[in-house]
Amino acid sequence: MLAYVFSHRAAGGIEIDAYEDSLRRFHRALAEAGLSGFVASSTFRIRGEYSDWYLLQSSAMRDGVNAAAVTGDRAGPHDAVAGMAADGVGKLYKLAAGEHSIEAGFEVRFSKPAGMKYADLYALLQPFTAAPGMGLWRRMMVLGPPPEFCLVAPSDVALPEEMRPEVFRREPI
Repeated sequence: MLAYVFSHRAAGGIEIDAYEDSLRRFHRALAEAGLSGFVASSTFRIRGEYSDWYLLQSSAMRDGVNAAAVTGDRAGPHDAVAGMAADGVGKLYKLAAGEHSIEAGFEVRFSKPAGMKYADLYALLQPFTAAPGMGLWRRMMVLGPPPEFCLVAPSDVALPEEMRPEVFRREPI
């Protein structure tokens, strides 16, 4: 399971209600398209900015979903919201452990402590990722800005300080 995550904000002078309505229309159009390999998508407001999560079955599906997002019945909704957006940046995650819930209410972004092996990190996080609604996502091929990991959780989670965790409340749009 992959997640393409696109972070953005409304451009200056754009009415937030109109921006959020455009985001909802675009995600609805994408969901209704019945695209092969597309699992789900959603937008979350995080500290005044937005984070779109697009779940895909595999990287083989990425190009088709990307092309479909800007054509056909999705072109109008995409172009409307794209014309109102600013400062977009994307990253690609792979589900490393747990579930791929798109509804979870928190993101805990963090880095693997220096010198720690990935197997040790996954073992340390296993009590979290074994819980319902928790998903550990790892950034792929350094595509996108740091940190490397994102734990998506239904509630606030306190990770060890050595991971330098940043907790963000996700408000669904």
